[in-house]
Amino acid sequence: MGRIVLVVHPYPFEIFQSRLDESIITGQPMIERPFYFENTITGQLYYNIMGCVGWPTEVSDRDEGMPGYVGIVGAIKPKTEGKPVQDAAFQLLAERENKDVPSLLDMIIEIREEYGFGLHPDLLQAWFGDYERFTTVLALKNERLMAGGKERDAILIRPPIDFGSPKTFDNYVRSLQSVIVPGKVRFYFGGCDILRNKLREFKRDCPAVMAVGGLIHSLLFETLWMDSTKENVFTVEENIFAE
Repeated sequence: MGRIVLVVHPYPFEIFQSRLDESIITGQPMIERPFYFENTITGQLYYNIMGCVGWPTEVSDRDEGMPGYVGIVGAIKPKTEGKPVQDAAFQLLAERENKDVPSLLDMIIEIREEYGFGLHPDLLQAWFGDYERFTTVLALKNERLMAGGKERDAILIRPPIDFGSPKTFDNYVRSLQSVIVPGKVRFYFGGCDILRNKLREFKRDCPAVMAVGGLIHSLLFETLWMDSTKENVFTVEENIFAE
């Protein structure tokens, strides 16, 4: 059973329109959504919850490669107003690792169900990662997941910002390091130790660092926990609830 619930303002359209009007007056390009998510176990609130995947590294005659990694990160919504929404902090909510790709995909299915998949059309629908690797294995898994017209159950992979750049790993590491600087912390590991330990080992192209680093790098540029004021308000209203 999932631990996340969707909390919607009793008048979502009206509150969205009010925030949109305010953004026009103040010139703000992004506004807070009229809904959020709550962790029923911890009581923590989230503007949005996002997933990432780092595939296992290549096997060679020298070693078996590094295990793949999947993680879920929440953009924390404070229980008291005051801190700008644009400066949200991030919490690593869950993580898994495995060298076997099919097992890694099963882990994605397992933890996305636990963290609210299906509560909202966009929630944990697309995972940040390398969309060009293990495409056959992913396609076969999605074929089974979508059987019977369940297209929404497919595991979608989207590339993080700057993915494929010659400096990809360097960019992602720097973005991740920028949110754990003492005195300016915006990223919290919680009880998750896999990523924390990988950062201490610091092996180049580590799947865990690539996965979470790519997600954080994208969050710092895209503000995925807010809505653009350029969106059609009727579309936003329709997308508040999952089909």
